[in-house]
Amino acid sequence: MRAQWYKLDNVGKFYAAQAGSTAQTVFRFSATMTETIDPNILQSALIRAIYQYPGFNVQLRSGLFWHYLETASEIAPVEPEKLPICYGLHTDVNSSLYRVSYFDKRINVEVSHMISDGRGTLEFFKALLDAYVEERYGCACKVQDKSVSQAQRSEDSYTANFEPDAAGADKNCKVYRLSGWKNSADPTFMEYHISAGAVHKIAKSYGVSVTSLIIAVIMQAISATMPTKLHSRIINIGIPVDLRSLFASQTTRNFFGMAYVSLPDNLRHETLKEIAQFVQEQLKDVTHAKAIKRRMNRMIKFEKNPFIRVAPLFLKDAFLGIADWKSWRDVTTTVSNIGRITLDEQTALYVKDINVLTSTRGLNFVLCSYQDDLSIGISSVYIRNDVLRNFCDILRDLHITGTINLNKSAKQVDLQLKQAHLEAALDARRTTTEAQL
Repeated sequence: MRAQWYKLDNVGKFYAAQAGSTAQTVFRFSATMTETIDPNILQSALIRAIYQYPGFNVQLRSGLFWHYLETASEIAPVEPEKLPICYGLHTDVNSSLYRVSYFDKRINVEVSHMISDGRGTLEFFKALLDAYVEERYGCACKVQDKSVSQAQRSEDSYTANFEPDAAGADKNCKVYRLSGWKNSADPTFMEYHISAGAVHKIAKSYGVSVTSLIIAVIMQAISATMPTKLHSRIINIGIPVDLRSLFASQTTRNFFGMAYVSLPDNLRHETLKEIAQFVQEQLKDVTHAKAIKRRMNRMIKFEKNPFIRVAPLFLKDAFLGIADWKSWRDVTTTVSNIGRITLDEQTALYVKDINVLTSTRGLNFVLCSYQDDLSIGISSVYIRNDVLRNFCDILRDLHITGTINLNKSAKQVDLQLKQAHLEAALDARRTTTEAQL
């Protein structure tokens, strides 16, 4: 029997240009369970989850003009966690584009952005947790929604909703980009767990959403580190927006659009409340259906450019790689909010917390809330953590504190602090020399 194959969706084609490189984009969903993980049961649960969502059990193939996906002949084995967080999934033609690992009480699911986005990966992740709890504890979790077909789950919703005449560009501004020494080979991954209720209470008192409040905190944290000579540049935050509700889509493949909110220099010294309200007003405009459709159709129109379509694959990868690099340079950082995660009531009895992270070339934030836990997953390649320190300080000033999980050992943290002090000292010396000149 021939393996089933799928075309990559619009976003998947961009990320497929990263295939084999060290700069692959990977999502990581983690759940802390109440007991140590049983790997045999987890493997059985994975088989059941793949049966529900076969579109995740695929491998990348290359044709003359496009990459495409082909069903893998086997289901990847679950493994003890041994690789770095969000480590690249595609290394050769036989690579699985997902990874399931475990450590102590944790279940981790990592998925390549070639095949799905955060919302789609969440559905697969929840199916895995349900199956694990059922087999481990003999519970009867909710039955899969039979009204959603496999064709609907694997739909390329970008192409299905493409309107070429609705495409349009956004206004370009000079964007502030974070700078400093980087360790791209060993990024810092941090989980910051705080009270969702406490954050919601403050957001409500400001008249804004939790997303607007957290973005405002991030903007203030970045603003405090900006060199004076770059104050004229805007802090531009990229926000992925789920498009499924807008287009009534049930796909588990990529289907999101980017929205952008910014903080100009003349508002940098406003209060946190005023900045949050300014962000909230922008979000209303940039997430409006017309604005989202304009940006979505612009992305698809680029892919469907006649010259791009007939170009050989190696040229396509080069063009798409350049476009991805340019879009990355147009933002200061990205903030993705997966939203409130609800589990089957039986599954929820055995899940203590949930966290989401993503690979990064700079600094990224991913939010999700589960019960009263708001988890902020932070990924950074920068040696100095001034922005993160400011971020936590601002929240502390709001009387919001929590727990931090870090992927670095005490020895690694100590080395990074020494490198950060050296960088700061060199920056101070450079500033003094420039002032004397």
